[in-house]
Amino acid sequence: MIQFLKDIDINEFDSFVASHPKGHFMQTSLWAKQKPQWISDGVVIRGEDGAIKAAAAVLVRKVPFTPWTLMYAGRAPVCDIHDKQMLKELTEGLKTLAKKYRSYVIKIDPDVAADDEEFKNTMLSLGYSLTGGGKNFEGIQPRFVFRLYLDGRNQDELLASFHTKTRYNIRLAQRKGVQVMLKGEESCDEFARIMMETGVRDGFVVRGADYFRAML
Repeated sequence: MIQFLKDIDINEFDSFVASHPKGHFMQTSLWAKQKPQWISDGVVIRGEDGAIKAAAAVLVRKVPFTPWTLMYAGRAPVCDIHDKQMLKELTEGLKTLAKKYRSYVIKIDPDVAADDEEFKNTMLSLGYSLTGGGKNFEGIQPRFVFRLYLDGRNQDELLASFHTKTRYNIRLAQRKGVQVMLKGEESCDEFARIMMETGVRDGFVVRGADYFRAML
């Protein structure tokens, strides 16, 4: 059964996202609050038992000087990404929302391994197109995300697991006086300044200090 996010209990939706292996903070209601200039909605698929089985939260924004909108689903879908029927139902729901909001495009940035050909082929068969072949920030989200799983290892064990060159660079940084510290709102201005400098140099979109304060 297809439902829409505005028609269900948002706490139920957030609990589903939090408990699902493909859940991501960009699919939660908290992230929607970070984007007040966008309309938040989404698609929910329920199984025969009534429980949520799949979801895709979207943000919708009007395209300036046109009657159209852009629909964006960051890190969607939240489901078994190899369940073709589930992906088809989500897509049908998204198309319904696109008609409602007069969206000319539905853009998603899925959290899926780059070499997952099964998922890619399924999405292509459903009418999606793969855009961008870059490795950095050519899209809205970075093309590749690297995760370091701690697995209960201490600092020395983690260091030993790194490549020789990586260990050298870490130790060199320490000798040069680089320190890692946990900081809060008092550092937002400086963080935004560094992000702006880096974004201009490397060509990706950056935000102001107030945006990062809201995220905190």
